[in-house]
Amino acid sequence: EYSSFIFEAMLITGVIVMIYIINEKSNPAYKIAWIVPIMLFPLVGSMLYLFVKFNFGNIAAKGIVQKNIKATEKYAKTSERIRQEIEEEESKFLKIATYIENAGGYPTWKNTSMKYYPLGDQLFEPILELLESAKEYIFLEFFMIEEGKFWNSILEVLEKKAKEGLDVRLVYDDYGCVALLPRKYHALLNKKGIKTKKYAALKPFLSTHLNNRDHRKMIIVDGKIAMSGGINLCDEYINVYEKYGHWKDNGFIIRGDAVYNYTMMFLQMWHTMAGGAAEDYKKYLTRKPDSVESSILSQYPGYVIPYGDGPHQEENVAEQVYMDIISRATKYVYIMTPYLILDHEMKQNLMHASKSGVDVRIIMPHIPDKKAVFAVARTYYPQLVKSGVKIYEYTPGFVHAKTFLADDEVAVVGTINLDFRSMYLHYECGSLFYRTEGLKDIKTDFVDMFEKCQQITMKEYYKFSIWQKLTGRILRIFGPLL
Repeated sequence: EYSSFIFEAMLITGVIVMIYIINEKSNPAYKIAWIVPIMLFPLVGSMLYLFVKFNFGNIAAKGIVQKNIKATEKYAKTSERIRQEIEEEESKFLKIATYIENAGGYPTWKNTSMKYYPLGDQLFEPILELLESAKEYIFLEFFMIEEGKFWNSILEVLEKKAKEGLDVRLVYDDYGCVALLPRKYHALLNKKGIKTKKYAALKPFLSTHLNNRDHRKMIIVDGKIAMSGGINLCDEYINVYEKYGHWKDNGFIIRGDAVYNYTMMFLQMWHTMAGGAAEDYKKYLTRKPDSVESSILSQYPGYVIPYGDGPHQEENVAEQVYMDIISRATKYVYIMTPYLILDHEMKQNLMHASKSGVDVRIIMPHIPDKKAVFAVARTYYPQLVKSGVKIYEYTPGFVHAKTFLADDEVAVVGTINLDFRSMYLHYECGSLFYRTEGLKDIKTDFVDMFEKCQQITMKEYYKFSIWQKLTGRILRIFGPLL
């Protein structure tokens, strides 16, 4: 009797939500990914969209993040000495450095050494050594932790340092560890003296904050040494066993002033998990290059900017940094990424660079960890390849490294994938290296990788399974949600 009214109400609801989606600020591809299910299922699609969009479970957390960023603003300034030096000697670097500071709140640093590690395996011992060197505090923040050789070795050192009276803190993402750690594992670590917090703890009912995850990976020791990169604290990342063939990952260790930014990032997240409890940031954020003698300041070449990104920001800092590197390249841009789900702007940027004579190369996995996502990634191959972009797949296994390198002078290594989740939904971190040591090692890593990869030409693309290509094209509609 009332079916016609119910149908009209559902239709009106769907239309209102679609009008809202069309007029909001988000990426057009993200809008399409939601409009399709709303057209098919107006009421359910609309309710699901509103549930995810307004993210009620994460409103308080975002507010606290903003409060913490506000509290650290006075510490997040590039020194006048460094800014003047960049203006006088590296004017083309000034624009991106200024953007990262103004949009993200992360200053530029000198006096920082960088050691690049092309495999997670090679980071195992150095990580233990830097933890052993701690005298005051150890901060860790990771998306995934799994009991095994890697984590158990680290835990042993953390327990020892906690007993010695050091301030040892750990943040891990509850979603990332849900199948890897016991539910009350954080309580166990707290009993051991390791202050532990779970980001976005899972609840029995559907939680909106599942859409925003802490995907960062970092270790900070005494504000003097920091490690970051693609690796999580799981055995597959150091090839203790093979899950998807050989696991290709990377990371780096920096020493010096730029560690400051990682300390600031960690504290902002820690106090978000602590409900915004006050702490004396000044205790940890006092290292400024102005206090360093000029002779020491020039000890290491180049500039380093560790930076973060997350759903609390309107600016998509991570994507803008990547696009700046691509648009400014004159010789080459080399990219390693496990996932390739591009928005229109990023795709056009890559194609434009290639058509302009820049050697653009992208290294992807050959053995995927997520078959559906991999099928979507391969749908971008034809348009990219036809524009001159060279696509390589790492035949021995899976690539998890997230790395950009351009013209032998600028690189980004961190946690940021070339997909919508990293660019728009997750908390991420990376480090921009400009004319620093370590760039040659990154270049050598890329050259070695090309030798181990299969280049995907259009001839190779036509050999792909018709079902995989069809599946990929269908799922691409929902790519921004994967």
